[in-house]
Amino acid sequence: IQLEMPPAPSAAAGSCALSLGSRFLFGCRVTAAHRFAASPVQPPSPLHQQPHLQPCRQGRRWLRPELRGVYKPRLSPEAMKEFWRLSGIGPDHSRAKAADQQAEVPPEIKRLYQEALPPIVSQDYRDPIVESLHRAEMMRRRRVINIPEFHVGSILAVSVMDKHAPNKVNRFVGLCILRRHTGLFTTFTLRNMVDQVCVQIEYELYSPSIVSIQLLKLERRLDDNLLYLMDAPHSHCTIPFDMVPEPYSRNDPVPVNRERVRLNPPPWMCKWHLHGYQGIDLEHLYSYLSDKDVAKAIEFSKAYKRYDLLDQYLNRVPVPDADYAFKDIFIQHQELLQHQQQQQQSSKKSEVISKLTGTA
Repeated sequence: IQLEMPPAPSAAAGSCALSLGSRFLFGCRVTAAHRFAASPVQPPSPLHQQPHLQPCRQGRRWLRPELRGVYKPRLSPEAMKEFWRLSGIGPDHSRAKAADQQAEVPPEIKRLYQEALPPIVSQDYRDPIVESLHRAEMMRRRRVINIPEFHVGSILAVSVMDKHAPNKVNRFVGLCILRRHTGLFTTFTLRNMVDQVCVQIEYELYSPSIVSIQLLKLERRLDDNLLYLMDAPHSHCTIPFDMVPEPYSRNDPVPVNRERVRLNPPPWMCKWHLHGYQGIDLEHLYSYLSDKDVAKAIEFSKAYKRYDLLDQYLNRVPVPDADYAFKDIFIQHQELLQHQQQQQQSSKKSEVISKLTGTA
């Protein structure tokens, strides 16, 4: 809001303006800068001709010219290169060069680090330095906690710090029905029956409050999410808390569960027949719908999106960006393996020393 200041008054008017310390002008407080600006002894400067208004408790008050702008010094190219050298994340760093020279990333790395992909947003909102910092922080977190490979449809047991629990640790077992977001903001949702009540808990994958993540059963489903289990019988998401982990090999392909779920009678939480889920028994689902709804669902389920280039561009990460992210993760994964080997060797040495000192 800008108000035009009246012309400079006489000396009497200037003294009168100085006495208006507690008055307001159109809901605005007159500050000392503008009172002195109205005095004939000190003529107003060009900055005072366009006063700036700032919200205050009583209304809007004038803000002094020296406090109007926020001055941020711009970084020179030399200062930016120095920052890259000290932080180790710039294009001149050895890790970045090694990532560019990396020929191919093993497929198990892409399975283990699914959240390493950059976010699917416009290039205007992305920063390669921030993304590299996020990946480095992810790998630091993995040095503290072991995060196994899991997909939507796997069964997990998550232990979280809880001050209200008897042992200060709360353990929950459930079926992974959803996995969202990327990087440090990755979340996953577990669903299970507790005392004949369906419970869904959403965890942050890299949250410091998570003590351990144990994989009980590794498998995949036909869909990217299993939200339709909210309208399915409870037997599909009932898992015992004392389930024994099933062994698996990282070199073997992930088993796929091709089960078709039959939903309960409507009303439903969502119109599942319009989302193209493959894990739903469509014949049983269409038995609850009218002929008009069935025709609409069949028309909606036509594979026309495979030819929509704009939809593919907006919902997919560019291939060069994804390759660079996985190459960077692969190099840090090798450093993580070296760190784990050093920890194992140090732990063995400490055990041997403790045995020798105990026998002595």
